[in-house]
Amino acid sequence: MTVCNSCILLLPVGMASVWQAVYIGCVAISFFLFIVMISKPEKNTADKILGTWLFFALFDLMFIGWYALGRINETPELFGWELPFPFLHGPFLYLYILFLSGQRQHRWHHLEILHFVPAVLVVIILAFVLPFAIVQIDGNYSVLPEYEPLFRVIVAGIIISGIVYIALSYRLLHRHKRNIERQFSNTGKITLNWMRYLISGMSVIWMVVIFDQAPFALFMTVALFIFFLGYFGIRQVGIFSNPQPVHEVFLPGMLEKDEEEEKIEKDVVVKTKYEKNRLEEEEACRIQCELAKLMKEEECYKDPELTLGDLATMLNVHPAVLSQVINSKEAKTFYDYVNTLRIEAFKKILREPEKSQYTLLALAFECGFNSKTSFNRNFKKVAQMSPTDYMKKHKEEIKHTN
Repeated sequence: MTVCNSCILLLPVGMASVWQAVYIGCVAISFFLFIVMISKPEKNTADKILGTWLFFALFDLMFIGWYALGRINETPELFGWELPFPFLHGPFLYLYILFLSGQRQHRWHHLEILHFVPAVLVVIILAFVLPFAIVQIDGNYSVLPEYEPLFRVIVAGIIISGIVYIALSYRLLHRHKRNIERQFSNTGKITLNWMRYLISGMSVIWMVVIFDQAPFALFMTVALFIFFLGYFGIRQVGIFSNPQPVHEVFLPGMLEKDEEEEKIEKDVVVKTKYEKNRLEEEEACRIQCELAKLMKEEECYKDPELTLGDLATMLNVHPAVLSQVINSKEAKTFYDYVNTLRIEAFKKILREPEKSQYTLLALAFECGFNSKTSFNRNFKKVAQMSPTDYMKKHKEEIKHTN
């Protein structure tokens, strides 16, 4: 993932065989992970992107290792062709997270290929430049001085590409977290660690690229990252790309409607802007009332896996409309709205004498929570105190009343 066209390092004689074994071993393991990845049954788009990424990362690793072994002089026709590969990793990282998190919104197919234009341009430039830019001096190959500015520009482009795509990937991660809270009432079993580690791993590699371009260090960093990428990537299941079969889960793009798409067409005929706003307000109030009635009578919040799609189906409204109503009328996300109801239900059953024999966690599970961490976090957020402190305060109030 870096440029080693001017830094051929010769290995000590005693270390040559050791590093050669490490090189062969790392490439072999990477190739094995690639085979396992492409053999994964029922691959979604994110899996295919990951498999393609592993394929190019394998070749990049081979190039870096070839430089680290000091063998590039034996194959001068490969000199400089490592440069296009770093332009691929940022786009692959971004697109993988984009599809894994279900955030792809546009309808133009194959538009993602534009992300790889810089890599293609570098390939075209190298095809014309390398035959004239590389010369052999004292047995080693290097770049002619007049071509060095061009290669410095390409290196700068590599660094800029890495930084930009890492920033874009973090932005996708932030939006993914928000989308989860818009549709899921419990996030205890939903972890974003895979994406965090993936972006962090890429960040470490780019730090090595920027501050330490030693082939040995870069080779081992990339090799470890590929092992991580292949092993854990095979096990990943997208929250939105592979939704739960029992519960309604929608792609985030369905909730990202513009103002024109958010109007309720079935029940409202818009004639004037004033009438439109008035009728939409009435419709929103109606949905809010039906939602409150449903939650009170059916106690849907007690379902630990309740989703926005589930409620939208029960109310026969579009999930984007229901999400907008909850945001505007309740001033909460779906996640906060449902968990607030669970907290209120917990406070209510805590006052029931027959429930005194149960633990706080047992009562929390009865109200729809599925983990102690989630219960404590949400309770403190709503009640501004821990469940234990609330229970003590409640007992003191009872004692004082008696």
